[in-house]
Amino acid sequence: MPYAFRGTALLFLLLGNTPPDQKPTDIIVTAPARAHKELKKQTLNFVRTISDTAEQNQFSRRDDPFCIKIVGIDLAYHDLIRKKIRETATVARAPKEASEGCRPNIHVMFSKDGDALMAALKRRYSAIIGAQPIRKIDELMQSKKPVRWWYATEGRRTGNVASLISTGYEIDLKSTVIIVDISQSNGYPLESVASYISMIAFAQINGATQEAIGNSSILGMFNNDKPRIEALRNLTIWDRAYLHALYKIAPDRPIWQQQKRLRGAMVEYIQEN
Repeated sequence: MPYAFRGTALLFLLLGNTPPDQKPTDIIVTAPARAHKELKKQTLNFVRTISDTAEQNQFSRRDDPFCIKIVGIDLAYHDLIRKKIRETATVARAPKEASEGCRPNIHVMFSKDGDALMAALKRRYSAIIGAQPIRKIDELMQSKKPVRWWYATEGRRTGNVASLISTGYEIDLKSTVIIVDISQSNGYPLESVASYISMIAFAQINGATQEAIGNSSILGMFNNDKPRIEALRNLTIWDRAYLHALYKIAPDRPIWQQQKRLRGAMVEYIQEN
């Protein structure tokens, strides 16, 4: 791939990495409220901020085993990224990883120039990119994004009869394409970037989150005034609660019902952890 970077270029991204024999310093993030009522408000704000359901009447999530493909980065660093994605799948209790030789449905592309890569992808896959909502196309083609992504979803009948309880329908998250711009990610630990990628891989996340959320989530990593070397290495309690709750709620419910149960499951997870 002409726009992907390899070899020594990765060193710029790894400048902030903690050596293997050292543990990164714990970073304190915004703590969940102790009062149940306030915690419910916090979860509502969190869900509304990060979720991308604008063109859908339900939350989407993965139903098939996940299969990872990584390009543009030396093979020596694939294991760290895969490890983070697998850890996140375990937290979410998402479907397990597919066997070797599987068809990729999580595509991670590293590039020196994210804008040029995105332009090339738009030319080559014009039908796929063009099928995205207008707001998403604008977001993807916007310059100077450290990470940008899009999803392919598919609605299907569940076999349940539509009723006041069930819609008889669910939205499956079929694939995720993630582009990491090395020039915009310069100085962030690879472990941090990998955690960010893993959050995007298992939930339909709003791309505007990069500018909208603070340090309560790994998704606020690029919107933080702290030195890049101090970026979070792992998902926060909010991130883990969201993913865990997303894969716990029934997939064939109306969105208002899903959101209510999602928030309830988040509150329960946070209080237990």
